[in-house]
Amino acid sequence: MNKNFFIFLLLPLILTGCIPSQDEIQTLKIKVINLETTLNKQNQKYEELEKRLDELNKKVISLENKLSKDILVEIKTQILSELEDIKKEQAQLSSHLEALKFSQEESEKSFKTQLENLATQTQALELKIKEIEKKLETIPKETPPPSNATIAPLSNATAILTKPLGEKIEEKPLNEAELYERAYTYYQKGDLKNARKFFEEYVEKFPKGKWIGQAYFWIGECYFKENKYEEAILNYQKLIEIPGWHPLKPTAMFKQAQAFKSLGDVEAYKILLKKIINQYPHSKEAETAKKLLK
Repeated sequence: MNKNFFIFLLLPLILTGCIPSQDEIQTLKIKVINLETTLNKQNQKYEELEKRLDELNKKVISLENKLSKDILVEIKTQILSELEDIKKEQAQLSSHLEALKFSQEESEKSFKTQLENLATQTQALELKIKEIEKKLETIPKETPPPSNATIAPLSNATAILTKPLGEKIEEKPLNEAELYERAYTYYQKGDLKNARKFFEEYVEKFPKGKWIGQAYFWIGECYFKENKYEEAILNYQKLIEIPGWHPLKPTAMFKQAQAFKSLGDVEAYKILLKKIINQYPHSKEAETAKKLLK
């Protein structure tokens, strides 16, 4: 490269016919060397500047990344802090809600227990009243005969005594309480046939009576004790479908489950036990159902 550059400088002199002297050639060589040296230095400086520029770019990129990371960390820290506050508030609300639920459940449980006790006491009192009324009817009434009373003629007395023995005396129709009491008395004595007969008569005559739910339940019990499980299930269901609350509904559903189990339908048995736990969680039947499902 130096040689070519040197020839390039001498070319104008040769073309013009001027041949340079040895000193001039030497001077030109020195100038060429100086120029090359200067050029090399400039190239080195340029390369150094490029390196420094690359380093600066790297530092800028590093700073940008660091700044971005710091900002992200700060934002993340802030979000986590807010999230912790929200979780604490949620925990407090959940605790308060659980306390309210527990209080409500306890109140409902107490209220249902009171209703059950009142219903049982009311039924017992009504039966006692009917028993007392029945006893009062058997006590002879002492009424003095009127002053103008006369003895019935002998012919009338003879007519009464000579009344055919096979003729049935007409029985007075039973009212609602008497009919239910008679059916329940037969059930207590173990006479399931007559008990079911009078309970069914009660249902027919008093479909909206005070003890209609109990009547369906005891009919179901009669069938259950006779191992007629399908009929028992149907009568328990009639009690369960009565609108509103009834103290015997959990028991009826539990007896339904037992009837299905006796029929070999284990799936229906388990479904009903779970249903008891969900619908009547505070009942004795629910506690028993939980133990049976374990």
